[in-house]
Amino acid sequence: ILKILLVMSMMTHLLIQRKPYQILLRIISRMEVQKNNMKNIFRVFANDWKRIGRNVVALVVVMGLSVLPSLYAWFNILSNWDPYGSDSTSNIKVAVAYDDTGIDISGMNVNISTNIIEALKTNDTIGWVFTDTSEEAIEGVWAGDYYAALIMPEDFSRDMVSFLADNMTHPEIIYYTNQKKNAIAPKITDKAKTAVQQQVNATFISSLTEAIMKSADIADNIGAIKDSDGNNINKENVSGNSILDILIAKLQVVNTQVSTFDSVLTAVSNIISTAQSTSDTAAAISPDLSVKFDSEKAILNELNNTIGKSNLIDSTIFANIANDINTIQGYMNSVSEIYDDMGYNVADFDNSISQMGSSIANTLELVHNLESQLSDSITKLVDFKSSGTYSLLQTAVAFNTEELASFISAPVTIGTVDLYPIENYGSAMSPFYSVLSIWVGALILVAIIHVKVHPFGGYNITSVQAFFGRYLTFFLIGQAQALLITLGDLFFIGIQCLHPFKFWLAASFTSFVFTMITYSLTVAFENVGEAVAVVIMVIQVAGAGGTFPIQCLPTVYQAIYKYLPFTYAMDALRECVGGTYSWYYWKCIIALLIYVGICLFIGLVVAIPCRKLNATVNKSKEKSGVMI
Repeated sequence: ILKILLVMSMMTHLLIQRKPYQILLRIISRMEVQKNNMKNIFRVFANDWKRIGRNVVALVVVMGLSVLPSLYAWFNILSNWDPYGSDSTSNIKVAVAYDDTGIDISGMNVNISTNIIEALKTNDTIGWVFTDTSEEAIEGVWAGDYYAALIMPEDFSRDMVSFLADNMTHPEIIYYTNQKKNAIAPKITDKAKTAVQQQVNATFISSLTEAIMKSADIADNIGAIKDSDGNNINKENVSGNSILDILIAKLQVVNTQVSTFDSVLTAVSNIISTAQSTSDTAAAISPDLSVKFDSEKAILNELNNTIGKSNLIDSTIFANIANDINTIQGYMNSVSEIYDDMGYNVADFDNSISQMGSSIANTLELVHNLESQLSDSITKLVDFKSSGTYSLLQTAVAFNTEELASFISAPVTIGTVDLYPIENYGSAMSPFYSVLSIWVGALILVAIIHVKVHPFGGYNITSVQAFFGRYLTFFLIGQAQALLITLGDLFFIGIQCLHPFKFWLAASFTSFVFTMITYSLTVAFENVGEAVAVVIMVIQVAGAGGTFPIQCLPTVYQAIYKYLPFTYAMDALRECVGGTYSWYYWKCIIALLIYVGICLFIGLVVAIPCRKLNATVNKSKEKSGVMI
């Protein structure tokens, strides 16, 4: 309001001091000056194009200047079209070899390395090369034939299941990578390392689950037995849900066998203790003793085999039981051998029978202990069956082995929701390479076309008129560059672009700003200005966040990137490629407009005191006889 009042007061003062027609004449005079300025500006522009049109070489150069930046953009976008896709990474050779000898689990040889190899043969993420030896794979990395190599050592499978023993060892895959061959290749081969690691996890779970299920395959050895509820269990109805019932039933059968053996030993002990004479004793036992012992030793062998195959639960108790059975068999063997060695000589046997009595007594004590331990084991298994832990185990066993392995190896999946989705890497990089090409085009213009306007036609051309007159040529060629880059990106390369018109508008405005920057610097500082433009380009390529996130760059770039024109030009084009957010596109355009004002100040004001300095520099260069 104060400004309006001030202007109104000034106009009133002018009307009072001067006559209205004088004010009108003054306005017309100003308009004539502006009209003359515009005429001279267009005279400079028209004169430039007359000279270009008359010179075939100059015309070809201008055409080349218009096309060259677009080629720079297109080739770079095509080379980065989809470098991380399987079609590209499958050409990167990674060797795979193993020295793994495998491991026996419950009579089954498990070699996790071979399972991994088979799985990788169906994986096309990387160009896997399966060598015969690990030495061949490593030598290939040294020679540059392979970008990397993955070696599974000799004890790999053993270490994978070492958690079942006391000395747990983490398995290790040795990863060799050639970092000299290419800077980006190790980052891509890291995908191979991750893929193998995931495959190892899945294969390990699958192989281990299969081995445990096979080691618990009691169905092949049970015949027809009864479960803990007294029901018959046959091979046909054995499943993961009845494994514990089978184990309990087996122990009950073992307990029955031990009780039978207890009765036999008790009978033998009674026979020995009540025998009154050698002949009576021989008559009583000689026909049956060897047969009895052979029969019961067979029972013990079956008992021992059963316990050996039931090594999933309460292994300490089972180890004690097996040890006691072996001791009992030793006593039985001693009795049988003595009896056989005597050739049924009753007299000699009578001399030894007192020794047998103590052996039988010890055997009976061991059998009683065995019966007690079996009863304790059965009780523990029944309690375990009724616990919540067993319910969880039942649920796990009921799963399909592959499904269970897949779930355990990767229990959590991540659902991805793409905001501003972009089809490929080339489309995502097109804003950076397009903006860079526009700057390169502006830089080439000031290197090829003179910014200084020489007098022509007797016209009195001022520095301001010369500045704008010559800049129109730069502007026009720059717009041709931007148009070709845009059309090539959209229709030749075929990048994703949700807003094609805005994409061209942003490229056009970017060309206007960049040509103004390079032109103003060259007008003010001549060759030094061209060098400054090159330095600015280098800084922007490195620090404007075109390839890497700005947060990954050194601190100095994080501090200056917001002041670089590349930042806003790229963001405006990205809005067109991936999708716009609110008014951010127009904010970027307005931010670029600020650089135009700065450049006009440099080209029209700063250039005036720099003229003498530029003349001095030019004379020094001419004296060198080498520099232009």
